[in-house]
Parts: sequence; structure tokens; C-alpha cells
Amino acid sequence: AAKAANVGVIALTGRNGGQLAEELDANHLELRVPATSTARIQESHAIIIHCLCDLIELHVTENSG
Repeated sequence: AAKAANVGVIALTGRNGGQLAEELDANHLELRVPATSTARIQESHAIIIHCLCDLIELHVTENSG
């Protein structure tokens, strides 16, 4: 759906990226955790999500007037 709408995607993947990594193109960003432990991948994804939220909040508050 994102491809058809020409919308960028930030994909959080693990191990080898799986099928999702194969579907991404130059308009998308893959943040891959190259680990084999599912728990480690999920922990890393949680940290990445918190960092992205912090960056978005910083951007919004700096540009809100």
C-alpha cells in the first residue's frame, strides 16, 4: 500500500531482513538488527522506536512556534 501511494516507510527488521527487506526500495529506510536472538532484536527495536519518538517530538516542538 505504501508503494502504491508513494509513501516512505521506516521498516524495523531483524536477522536477514526477511521478505519485507526485499520489498523496500530507495524511498524506504530499513533499520535492521542483524542478530539471531528474537529477544535481542525486539529489545533493539524498542530502543530504536524510543529514539524515533524523541526525534519526532524534538522536531515538532522546535517547529511549533
